[in-house]
Amino acid sequence: MKELGNIIYWFGCVVAATLLGIGVADYWFGGHHLTAFLSWAVLAVIPWLVGRASLFVLAVGARSPHKVKNSDAPALKRDAEEDWARYAALRKKMEELEGLDGQ
Repeated sequence: MKELGNIIYWFGCVVAATLLGIGVADYWFGGHHLTAFLSWAVLAVIPWLVGRASLFVLAVGARSPHKVKNSDAPALKRDAEEDWARYAALRKKMEELEGLDGQ
């Protein structure tokens, strides 16, 4: 599915670049104003966004966004202990500072 998402994305990029090229040529050689170029640019964004969305849905969206961590893993326990130690040290320091303010 990832390959299909890449193909659709690159096809959208080619179509968008072609439309943008037409817009530049129309602006330079057609004698139109900047608003005509901007309309070509907006039109070029549409296939690019469709390709980008298909890339996300088919390639990235196929994986689960929620990774489940093993709570019994030593690294996870160590991280939790380090986080708790930082919290406890910060809380102790805050209590000391509050005690100094009351004096």
